Amino acid sequence: MEPIQMQQIIEPLKYKGFFNTVNTKPAGNYILVFASDWNKDYWAFYAYISQDKWKTDINRIDELIQKMNWRDGDVYIELIDYHDETLHDFYMYLYDSGDMAH
Repeated sequence: MEPIQMQQIIEPLKYKGFFNTVNTKPAGNYILVFASDWNKDYWAFYAYISQDKWKTDINRIDELIQKMNWRDGDVYIELIDYHDETLHDFYMYLYDSGDMAH
């Protein structure tokens, strides 16, 4: 029997229209972010980053941004909400590191 790949388990992010979330709200702790082109002229969406699979979520958000941002303009990302107070510090760590947040 073939092992189940993670890609088969995790719902792919889908752009569902301007200002809609692209993934489902996680059951556990999460960060909610807003992403758009700089002036919000062409695309925008909300996305959840779950505490349990944050690297995967961030990579998939980045992939969707690359697809949506084919005009190659600046991207705007904003922290909207976090489920647990400790996640604010985690978000700021990611943001300050510049590695995953930008």
